[in-house]
Amino acid sequence: MTNPESPISVPALPPPQRARVDKQTTPHDAAIEAQLKMPNERDESVEMTAAEPDPVIVQAAADVEHGMQDTSKGAELDRVYKKLK
Repeated sequence: MTNPESPISVPALPPPQRARVDKQTTPHDAAIEAQLKMPNERDESVEMTAAEPDPVIVQAAADVEHGMQDTSKGAELDRVYKKLK
């Protein structure tokens, strides 16, 4: 049980942020900032893809086209996991 007369500790708020004195915003800075892309825009841009496809992916696609089977152990591990559940 708590004592109603004891003061409650409240964490102090951080000081408000101020602009740095040595960092002034110029029209040049604003122009550069306007050209920057948001993270979702960078993810969707064409520049983020490689010019040449990954050789491993190309080989995997060729294997699938020729009817080869997946040799990973994913299906086996799934079966064993379901047995253990």
